[in-house]
Amino acid sequence: MLDSNRITHQIEEYIAYKRSLGYVIKTEAQELRRFAKFTRVIDYEGPITMEISMKWVSSGSNLTRMHMAKCIETLHTFATYISALDEEAQVPCNGVFGKTHGRTSPYIYTDNEVLTLMCGANNLFSPDGIRARTVSTAIGLMHSTGVRVSEITSLKTEDVRLEQGYLFICCSKFKKDRIVPLHPTTVASLTDYKNFIESQMGVRTGIDLFFVDSYGREFNLRAFEYAFQLIRPLLFEGGIQSIGRRLPRLYDLRHTFACNTIKRWHKSGENVNQKLYLLSTYMGHVKPEDTYWYLSATPELLEMSSKRFEDRFGGAV
Repeated sequence: MLDSNRITHQIEEYIAYKRSLGYVIKTEAQELRRFAKFTRVIDYEGPITMEISMKWVSSGSNLTRMHMAKCIETLHTFATYISALDEEAQVPCNGVFGKTHGRTSPYIYTDNEVLTLMCGANNLFSPDGIRARTVSTAIGLMHSTGVRVSEITSLKTEDVRLEQGYLFICCSKFKKDRIVPLHPTTVASLTDYKNFIESQMGVRTGIDLFFVDSYGREFNLRAFEYAFQLIRPLLFEGGIQSIGRRLPRLYDLRHTFACNTIKRWHKSGENVNQKLYLLSTYMGHVKPEDTYWYLSATPELLEMSSKRFEDRFGGAV
């Protein structure tokens, strides 16, 4: 059945081709294989068509418009490729279910809010003190460097080059390696953390994870996010229901770092447009356009931008 199903064969060929070019396409591959399985279940062995595409996209129950739009987008990309090799293949139209991507407004933390989170982390239940210290230090590192949550939880001891003053981020998103220089105060905090962990666990090898949970267990993404959910209510005296917006995320610390960096450059009179390439490289983006996604028009940034505009072109008459 697998050998005779044309779409299954073409999808596996497409996935192998994309990965040979260096693309990860994990989620895309999963969706395409779901589509291939659907065609096998209904005994369809023909080429990809608009009809079979729409039948698959609308086959589930309780599907959101956004999910269906993403499925169509995935099929559109695959069909565009395979149509060059299969003259019977039809390319489903993008946009049938609207846009596939939407930007949720990030939450920009104040310095005091980050300190509140770090202090709250120090009070988390932690039988040997490791969990509390780990969460607090990891939040501080995110705030000071803007590194991704997944990059923090996968840091090896050998990747934290404290004597040289930088992090080595290995094979992160888009399979990119990069060096992240650290401020001296960040180096000092990480050194204190390293010494504390070694006082509890002994000297570790370079391949050990730098951040660990209680009793030296793995400090993974789920553990980090769960701890953050426990301390997040400390930011809202009137309760979480009082904020009237989506709850802040750990990932918003990365947005906060980007906005704070731009704000600092504005204050010091730097040419932000020229230095944006530095920020893009530091944050591990492929191109500056990806960095724009992290910038939000905070009141302070708007005020600085307006003032620079008025200084150059004049204010209201």
